[in-house]
Amino acid sequence: MTLQTTVDGEAVDQFIRRHMAGDFLLWSPNIQAEAFLNWDRIWATRTIAKGTPKSLAQAAKPLDITFDSGGKTLTIDDLMRWEFVSGLLIVKDGEIKLERYAMGLDAERCWQSSSMVKSLAAILIGAALQDGAIRGVDQPITDYLPEFKGTSYEGVTILDLLHMASGVEWVENTDDLKTDVAEHYIKVIAARRPDYILDYLKTRPRANPAGTQFYYNTGDTFLLSHILSRATGRTVSDYCSEKLWKPMGFEQDGFFILDSDDGHEVVGSCCGASLRDYARWGLFMLADGVIDGKRVVPEGWVKASTSPTAPNFAFDFGGERGVAGGADSAYQGYGYLWWVREGGDYQALGSYGQWIYVSPANNTVAVILGAVPRHIYMSAEEAALHRNSSHCGSEMRLDFIKAAMQALA
Repeated sequence: MTLQTTVDGEAVDQFIRRHMAGDFLLWSPNIQAEAFLNWDRIWATRTIAKGTPKSLAQAAKPLDITFDSGGKTLTIDDLMRWEFVSGLLIVKDGEIKLERYAMGLDAERCWQSSSMVKSLAAILIGAALQDGAIRGVDQPITDYLPEFKGTSYEGVTILDLLHMASGVEWVENTDDLKTDVAEHYIKVIAARRPDYILDYLKTRPRANPAGTQFYYNTGDTFLLSHILSRATGRTVSDYCSEKLWKPMGFEQDGFFILDSDDGHEVVGSCCGASLRDYARWGLFMLADGVIDGKRVVPEGWVKASTSPTAPNFAFDFGGERGVAGGADSAYQGYGYLWWVREGGDYQALGSYGQWIYVSPANNTVAVILGAVPRHIYMSAEEAALHRNSSHCGSEMRLDFIKAAMQALA
């Protein structure tokens, strides 16, 4: 007998998908990497269409170095193993110097971004400004979302959302499946419940005055997605294709996940792109937002996006508001949905080991993709290495990137 529905009448494939996706924050290594490769089979998605690909130049000889980290001399193979890396790419002066794959990823396949997509959202807001679809970042969000008048979001500006400083109450702790980011965001996206996130955000009380306190709030980025689509009159996917994917010559179609079947793009979590195409985000930033001589974002947007201007920056993986945890010591601050490193470098960062690291001084983009498991699934030695990085990748990665840039200088 073939069982097509659960005892409650839900289609079995929907039941499995809903529970599988809803628990992805705590997946074991048995499923994590394979699921990251098959993301668009699990979630509702919309394609970001590519145009004519423009190949990146390849160095005649790939970079092969050792580097020091944690008192040890390590190889690139060590990095791949200890950092659970699925894709590694170094691009300097527009040329691929190193490219490695593992875990089934290859040059033609997409890997999910986790929160790196937030930095892409900032690029698209800049594009909408350049097009005149958005007048300025000081606009109140209720200009585009009038249904939020009378809520805690009244008086919040686009800039506040870019700075993660709406001041609206939200608890972001991906280790706790009862906090807002899991219960009222990930789980409902997995269940494909249209309008739930917007309706829930309208109920939130105020925690701080708007524009006064950085607090990492993935829920707020969903508002940026609606602002983009309402301002441009386009789906976010189509707009992203027109402004970035096609003119930049991305090699593969990408995708955004949606809040529901044929729903609205989620620009705060888990888009899909290939390893080389993630590097193109960084190359776009290095080019100051200009593609083939055409300015896509306003002059000064890249600098503003990557300057540590978010108010009272303090970040704690445990979700404490205004508390400086160990994680924020690695960053100078936060810009427009970009993490700011020392020396003018900056980064798109995503859970489970997703990095796009950009160094203007070295004209270098480094991309590291992976499937970093939760500490409970790590050996004692692995957990010791990753003890201060939660699930985002350890400082070994930064040690490697610095060594690679020095070797290529």
